[in-house]
Amino acid sequence: MTGPGGCPPVALVTGAASGIGRATAMLLAARGLTVVGVDTADSGDLEPWLRGQQPASVALRADVTSPAEVAAAAAAAGERGPLTTVVNAAAVLACHDVASTDEAEWDHVFAANVKGTYLVCRMAVPLLRAAGGGCVVNLSSVHALATVPRLAAYAASKGAVLALSRQMAIDYAADGIRVVPLIVGSVDTGMSRQHALAEGLPPGRAEPGLRALGRMAEPAEIARVIAFLASADAGFITGSPVVADGGMLARLG
Repeated sequence: MTGPGGCPPVALVTGAASGIGRATAMLLAARGLTVVGVDTADSGDLEPWLRGQQPASVALRADVTSPAEVAAAAAAAGERGPLTTVVNAAAVLACHDVASTDEAEWDHVFAANVKGTYLVCRMAVPLLRAAGGGCVVNLSSVHALATVPRLAAYAASKGAVLALSRQMAIDYAADGIRVVPLIVGSVDTGMSRQHALAEGLPPGRAEPGLRALGRMAEPAEIARVIAFLASADAGFITGSPVVADGGMLARLG
């Protein structure tokens, strides 16, 4: 898989240090893309692994709420080849109802989940245009559509990501840029364990009885959906939400 000039296409993946973001970065690199992974946390052995697949890959420490740091990450992606794939997986969780969510917590959730997605897309769109088009996958959540108690800020932020993705799909269709909101259910990640702890439940049981498949997804399962959405096989998918939730919405709805 190569882009113009013989360079492999490039994927910019946020939230790459762990969970869905890490699994996605690894899968895309294994499938021939140079990956620029971004996270505020230490990515551990991710960068050497990525470079073993595609030598120009890199894992950067960057905060998606910082315009300067996002610009630097986007520039790093653009320097490595044609940017064709953007995955916004970075997110934070808060487990409170509206009355118990203080303003700083609300702002933090929206800064990471919504502003971060906006900033990454703002910097990435010119690079995607220059590459002749591509795909943006923005991770939303089942909680954008049908939620459970005490997730006010998180549910609202993921609803905003869904609406933003629809708008972007319309605005950039003529540029050959597809934008897909991915509605994700329970996945075995640190965020799900945080939710379980807040609800006083064992890890993996944050929404007991609400999963039609009776289990959480592994991050690699969601990564495979993202890789499909970013591929030419999904060339007619844009704007509309794609759901990978193990049947959760069928129960919540």
